[in-house]
Amino acid sequence: MAEVELKVGDYVAAKKFGPLEHSFTGEVTKVYDNSVLVEIKEYDPADKTAVGDMNNRAVVRKSAAKITEKKVDKD
Repeated sequence: MAEVELKVGDYVAAKKFGPLEHSFTGEVTKVYDNSVLVEIKEYDPADKTAVGDMNNRAVVRKSAAKITEKKVDKD
């Protein structure tokens, strides 16, 4: 397998699915066999209600999660 191993703390981008109408990015908080639990950090404002209903979390297939550069807090 040439698949990149995802780990807790990785920042990933994922495509829209289910109640989400737009792609989103977030941080991996748990790794399962074929998927990861992502804490949604950045999303389209139109998806605010759906993200809230999902408690700012989504389970994403590993094959659908693409590692991005880790975000740096600007505070």
